[in-house]
This record gives sequence, C-alpha cells and structure tokens, in this order.
Amino acid sequence: MNNKINIKSADDKDIPVYIYEPSIERIGAIVLIQEIFGVNDHIKDIAEKFSKEGFITWVPDIFYRVQNDVNLDYSATSIEKGKELKGKSGWDLPTMDILSCIANLKVSHNVATVGFCYGGSLSWKAACSAYGLDASVCFYGSQISTFLDKTPRCPTLVHLGEKDETINKEDQNKIKHFSQNKEPSIEIHTYKNADHGFFCDQRDSYNEASRDLSYKRTIEFLKKSL
Repeated sequence: MNNKINIKSADDKDIPVYIYEPSIERIGAIVLIQEIFGVNDHIKDIAEKFSKEGFITWVPDIFYRVQNDVNLDYSATSIEKGKELKGKSGWDLPTMDILSCIANLKVSHNVATVGFCYGGSLSWKAACSAYGLDASVCFYGSQISTFLDKTPRCPTLVHLGEKDETINKEDQNKIKHFSQNKEPSIEIHTYKNADHGFFCDQRDSYNEASRDLSYKRTIEFLKKSL
C-alpha cells in the first residue's frame, strides 16, 4: 500500500513523497531515488518489493521543482525529456531534498538510500553529505566517477554492468580504485554481460540473472546495515 504526502525541504518547499508501508515487521527505512524517468511504474514496483521485505520505503518526486508527477517510459523521446529534466534539476537541490527525507525517517528508523541511474549518483552524493545515514546502494550511477572528491560517510554498495558504456571501463576502474580500503566500506559488484539499466524489465537492456543477483545482494546488505 502507498500514500502520497508532502514533507518540508530545507528551503521550505513541499516535497511530494510516495510512502510504501510494510505489512510485516519493519527492518528499517529506505529512501528510493528515481531514474531520469520520474516516479514511474518501474520505480513504484521496486518500492513495493522493498516494502514486502520489511522496509518502509519513501520515494521522493525529485523533479517536482521543475515539473510535477513525471512518469516516463523508456522510449527515445522519454530519454530526451528525462535528460532535460535532469539538467534543469541539477544535483544540489535534489540531494538536499533526499537529505530532508533521511532526516524525517531517522527520527524512528535506521535509514538507507537506494538509487538507480540518476538516482544511483544521487544516492552516492547523499552518502557523502548525510549525517546519520546508515547505508547507501547505487545502481549504475553514471556520474559517480565525477563525485570522487568526497567519501561516503556510511557503508556503500555499488552495482555496475560490465557492458555499460555510460560508465565506461575507465570510469568503472576509477570508482573501484577509489573504493579500495575505505572506511566505512565501499563494496563494488560488476555484472557480466550487463548493460546500463539491467535491473529494469521494461528496458531492452534488462538482464534477469544480473537483476536477481544484485537484488539478493542489496537485500542482504540492507539487512546487515540496518
């Protein structure tokens, strides 16, 4: 079950947030961060999956400052629209809004961020900025390699596809090299024959084996961290 609420941002805006409540005993809380396609059916499906595992899951509408209720598919037209919205939204304000979600949840829960694509990079940025965040999971965040000036403040898990040209071999190696011997730990997994977006069964790049393994690792990591 999900409900939509508004919470206050640090600059007194109303952040729309979809809330997915578990029907079983709660393990902790997740701030689930969207791709460039908005809070679409894929992201809502993931939120539902996490809630069924026992995590209260908040999904902020990251694009609300530019356009409300963005729900795009994976067509070429939608990709261009998503890139435009991402460019207008930038990084700092979405990160600030994610930190507001973390702060609200932290009152009564241990909290993790989980992000995909654009959201994967935002999950990394949030982990580098937030105090009190307990874990961060980043799925194929294509900008992570440009955000290596700071280290995550919490245990972090990164999933990368070996065939992903949006995060090419050089950038993947930068992330891996940066992540060595860090404390808190940064755990990197790469997936053979997996391209960008391999987790999404609505995309041509969907890879079921990689999706299943990365999901299993994510749940294990969250249960251990929260």
